Amino acid sequence: MKGCLDCLPCLARNAIDLARKSAQGDVALEAEIARSGLEVLGNYAMSGYQQPPPCCARRLIDNALAKSGGRVPDPWAMEKRISTELALRVMARLAEVPGWDPESFESRLRLAVAGNILDFSIYADLDIAAAMDQMSEAFEKPVDRDAVAKLKSRMDAAKSILWIFDNCGEAVFDRLLLEPYRDRLTLAVRGKPVFNDLTRAEMEESGYPEGFAAGGVVSNDDGVPGVVDATCGAAFRAAFAAADLIVAKGQANFETMNERTDKPIAFLFLAKCPVVCRAVGAKPKTIQVVLHDNYLGEYCG
Repeated sequence: MKGCLDCLPCLARNAIDLARKSAQGDVALEAEIARSGLEVLGNYAMSGYQQPPPCCARRLIDNALAKSGGRVPDPWAMEKRISTELALRVMARLAEVPGWDPESFESRLRLAVAGNILDFSIYADLDIAAAMDQMSEAFEKPVDRDAVAKLKSRMDAAKSILWIFDNCGEAVFDRLLLEPYRDRLTLAVRGKPVFNDLTRAEMEESGYPEGFAAGGVVSNDDGVPGVVDATCGAAFRAAFAAADLIVAKGQANFETMNERTDKPIAFLFLAKCPVVCRAVGAKPKTIQVVLHDNYLGEYCG
């Protein structure tokens, strides 16, 4: 999915956040990272937004790392720890969530997407009560039940499923949806720290011990917050090619793969970005189950 003018404000916020995190209080360095980051955005606009926005985000990250000399190799490490800890505490209290049914595929899918509803960054004090309120709201949101049923049918029929994770915290909730498919599952993570996305380093603490998935864990060997075939490693590309079904979490995976025509892909995300909302005809802050039937070249769900 190409970017557009509407992508720039969000990317600019990323550039400023990276300057703060990477400079560690060095005001001059912070200003230089911010200045050069905005230059990256200007070049992205001048290029006609040819690449998906996550590719520009990666350039912002690389710029910040280069300018700071890599003094903070993972600017999101603390955020990821907080996200995972909070998610584990919410998991322990799922019985309190109205509508939660561990035997229901739809309920477990809602939980998997609900992790994206929790803005973990605002719960730095681990406000479990507020987090539980947000989780309860997720179970009240409408969802396309036909699309949910189609996804279940496809996952049940698939002999091999490649599950592409999104954020830490959210990944904790994914586990309950994935449990019944462990014998045909391969898990995919980011190859480098990028925002609060899951990497190998956070797998075990998120509830995925070695051997959880029959197909193991593959890294995309990349730092783009999404999947760009040209920059993914050979192991990831092989796993992608071998899978009967790809299930990808989060908007960034949608932004980077929505035009692929080589595999059936199911996208699960909370529609937040107005550009993505327009692409799928969704209202903001709605749960999306987008089945990209590549053979028909259209979306359903």
